[in-house]
Amino acid sequence: MKCLKFKNLFLLFLVIILCSCSSNYKRKYKVRKVKFIKTEYSKIVGWKYDSHLTSLNAFSNSCKAILKISDNNPISRSTHLGGNARNWKRICQHLNNKKFKTNEQAKHFFEKWFAPYVVLDGQNTAIGKFTGYYEIEINGSTRKTRRCRHPVYMPPKNLSQNQRKNYLSHSSINNGSLKGKNLEILWVDNHARLYFMHIQGSGRIKLNDGRLVRLGYAGQNGHDYKSIGPYFKEYNATGINSALDMIEWLHRNPQDSRKIIERNQSYVFFRTINGDGPIGAQGISLIPERSIAIDKAIYPYGTPIWIDTSLPKTRNYIDRKYRRLFIAQDTGGAIKGAIRGDIFFGHGKRGEELACYMNNKGKQYALFPKSVKIPNYYRTH
Repeated sequence: MKCLKFKNLFLLFLVIILCSCSSNYKRKYKVRKVKFIKTEYSKIVGWKYDSHLTSLNAFSNSCKAILKISDNNPISRSTHLGGNARNWKRICQHLNNKKFKTNEQAKHFFEKWFAPYVVLDGQNTAIGKFTGYYEIEINGSTRKTRRCRHPVYMPPKNLSQNQRKNYLSHSSINNGSLKGKNLEILWVDNHARLYFMHIQGSGRIKLNDGRLVRLGYAGQNGHDYKSIGPYFKEYNATGINSALDMIEWLHRNPQDSRKIIERNQSYVFFRTINGDGPIGAQGISLIPERSIAIDKAIYPYGTPIWIDTSLPKTRNYIDRKYRRLFIAQDTGGAIKGAIRGDIFFGHGKRGEELACYMNNKGKQYALFPKSVKIPNYYRTH
């Protein structure tokens, strides 16, 4: 009898422990400074004029990752928002069973399955910042030549155990700390564009024989990223109004550029990848001007995000309104906050120019499945 009583007490104690663990699991998320106000599609300026079919194709890519998540697991382990995977998988399964051929059909799909919300930040304002990134292109070679002498490295062995080590700092690597370790993937002809490939996290290398090698992010040395923008004035650099201006100045001034670049000791390693586009943090290929990087501590990957902003005035393009539906498929170290997005502009001259100049304000709307409940502390009335 005493043994039975002890066993029951032990089971009760075990239940309490498990409940405590579950409670701690739920509380591990920090409540972010964001509020959502439910709205109507008719109140979203430009909604009915967008090319929704392109956005639906991007969402279909996200479904490839979503459908791999177990039904009862959260759609994201980084945020309270989004509910369980089953709420999203039902939508993806419906998408896979239907054929959508027109923008009107795609628009109706989003309106049927998702509810739109106006996003407010911690100060209850609806205005945030939108920047851009792209897949930079560089000329390169599979062997070191007089012209192509800047190496692109794959990660060294045991990178995770050696992060923040001095021999892996940006300056140490530039001084040859990785030479002789057979880590070179290929060599490129422009050290400034190579540096910005580190910032972008991916790139396209054009070889002399016409082949194209696509590179993707494969690791980082553990040193904190530091923006080099403030240091140009120390070298009397003028006309620096965009990242594109930075690239060109750094290329023209190789001695000073190395001093500026090495103010940022962060260093990125790459790998060759296959596919039609760079791979985002969700693990799927990004689609130009439909994929967006967001703060993953707020938005689950796959969330449709409506952006109401404008494109920048650049050397070759005028500024104009820019309203369209994106899919959250990537993130970034500098992408923090409720109304903060980094738009993927693809590759080529247009993509590079828009991405390098993009730094505009705008509004943001989030679309969540109608079956998902927004937690009360994220709601305002």
